[in-house]
Amino acid sequence: MTGSSLGATVGMYRVVNRYRNLLTRFLNLDGISFQWIVQAGRWMLMRFVTLPGTNYVIRRGLMESLGGFDDDALTEDAELTLRVYQAGYFIKFVPTSVSWEQEPETLSVWFRQRNRWVRGSNYLVRKYALLHARPRRMALELLYALSLYYIFFFAVITSDLLFFLSASGVIRVTVPGPYALVWLFAFLMFVLQIVLALSCEHEDSLVNILLALAMYFTYCQMWIPLVARAFYDDFVTHRPMKWAKTERFDVGNGSGLA
Repeated sequence: MTGSSLGATVGMYRVVNRYRNLLTRFLNLDGISFQWIVQAGRWMLMRFVTLPGTNYVIRRGLMESLGGFDDDALTEDAELTLRVYQAGYFIKFVPTSVSWEQEPETLSVWFRQRNRWVRGSNYLVRKYALLHARPRRMALELLYALSLYYIFFFAVITSDLLFFLSASGVIRVTVPGPYALVWLFAFLMFVLQIVLALSCEHEDSLVNILLALAMYFTYCQMWIPLVARAFYDDFVTHRPMKWAKTERFDVGNGSGLA
């Protein structure tokens, strides 16, 4: 990668109101994990990074040549990412550039924001054909968009159903195997990757480790109705997409910067 092929750079965002309540604490873990696992991982392995909503810079000439943002995209940053790579440019991850941003403090605001994110991914999958996307990094990004929401959605539902049906005695697995141990190791792997990401920001405190242990049973489950609603809006009722600004709150002195 040369300097002339570098189209944009992306920094880290941190949650300024992370200590406000339980939801913002989970969102802090979510944001750190995404950036150090997904963003940093894809940059190291594939030289691929997704533009976030904030804290990035892009060449003015490139932005003008691409025609600006897609007005129909609910996640205009993710859509712009694909066109940057399609034009032959790269986006670099620069974790030393940090911005402090606010996350939703109520479930209703969180639901509306994340619903927009899921519907934005649905739009990208429809706009760019997965099997014919070029360069291949675009196809991998579209596949990631599908796996992030829908494969995760079905995996969590399947896990929940098997757990409750087995615990209640409705079904019984007769094929021998260490299934409980496999599930335990998978759960511990989920927690471990979050803790490793937290350590990169020196936030691997006991409280955050306990939150990571609880995250699968609480925060992750909240995505089930969210993804289902986005799928219903886009593919069943074909509800028109409307971009809505996320409600912000007064962070005051309890922002969590101290």
